[in-house]
Amino acid sequence: MALGQYQFFLLLSAALLLLTGVFADGESDGSAETGDWTPIKNFKNPHVHELAEYAVTAYNYQARKHLKFHSIVYGEIQWLPRGTNYRFVIAAIDGENLTITNSYIARVFENTEVGDKTLQAFKSINE
Repeated sequence: MALGQYQFFLLLSAALLLLTGVFADGESDGSAETGDWTPIKNFKNPHVHELAEYAVTAYNYQARKHLKFHSIVYGEIQWLPRGTNYRFVIAAIDGENLTITNSYIARVFENTEVGDKTLQAFKSINE
């Protein structure tokens, strides 16, 4: 797939997921109420980036895959009383075939009471 087609596909995938309410979390401006999903405004935030990379690493461990994190395509955040949910659309490269990049939906829960994070979901949107 050519680079232009790839970028178009990623943007289209993100838009479709957003419209259907299937999406991911991230850091936003903090103006949302507890429980609301809010778009992440800054994907370059080191903490958001770390959580997206964690999603790929945890998935690789659980599924015995070899994906390599590429970028965050879209993300949302949901503040809860005991932690924070993050939903991401992530672009990842197949570690066995470096020419294939796919998009994945991932959800990570960060428990602020104990400082722990858990991968709750990770699914390809290309299949």
